Amino acid sequence: MSDAATFEALGSDGTRKTVHVLGVVTTGASTDCFGAETLAWAGTKLTGTVIHLGAETAEGVAVALADGQDYATLALQNGYLKSATAAASGAETAARQAAKGFWGPPCNGSASLPAPPAPQQPTTMPPAPSTKAAPKPPPARTTTEEPPPAPEPDTSSGVYYKNCAAAKAAHAAPLHIGQPGYRAELDRDHDGVACET
Repeated sequence: MSDAATFEALGSDGTRKTVHVLGVVTTGASTDCFGAETLAWAGTKLTGTVIHLGAETAEGVAVALADGQDYATLALQNGYLKSATAAASGAETAARQAAKGFWGPPCNGSASLPAPPAPQQPTTMPPAPSTKAAPKPPPARTTTEEPPPAPEPDTSSGVYYKNCAAAKAAHAAPLHIGQPGYRAELDRDHDGVACET
C-alpha cells in the first residue's frame, strides 16, 4: 500500500490492480503529521479483506468495504483523508469541526510536523517572603575584664560607711581603693572609686 488513497488490489482472478480511491487525497506522506496513523488505519480496513470496486473513472474508483460502507466517506469522517475537490465534502467538514484525526492536535490540518517545544530554561524564583518572624539573635557576649577583687575593708582604722550618703555626709566621698571606708559594695561600676557622684 503506497498510501491510504492509493493501494494495490488483488482480483478474484489473481490479477493485481493499482486503485486510486475516488474523491479523496492523502493528507501527506507517511512521514508527515498523522501520516503513519492514516496508513495504519487504511491497512486495517483494506489488508486481507474483501472490497468491492465501482466503475473506474479518470478521477478514481469508488471503493466499498465488505460491510457496504463507502471507504472514502469513512476516511473523510474520521480525518484520515482529505476531499479531492476544493469544496470540502460534508464528511470532511464534520471531521474538521470535531477536530478528528488529521484535523485535530497536533496537526490541526497541516501536514508539517509541529516543531518540538523548546526546552524550558530553569527559572530561579526569588525566595518567598517568610511569614515567620525572624529568630532573635543570641545575646551579645561581652568580653570586658572583671576588675580585680576589692580588698577587704579597712576595719583597723574603724572607718565604716553604711552607704554613699553616709560617706558624702562625712565629706569622705569619693572613696578610692585602699582608703579607709572603701568597700566594693559602694563601688557601683567596679572601677576602684566608690561614691563618685
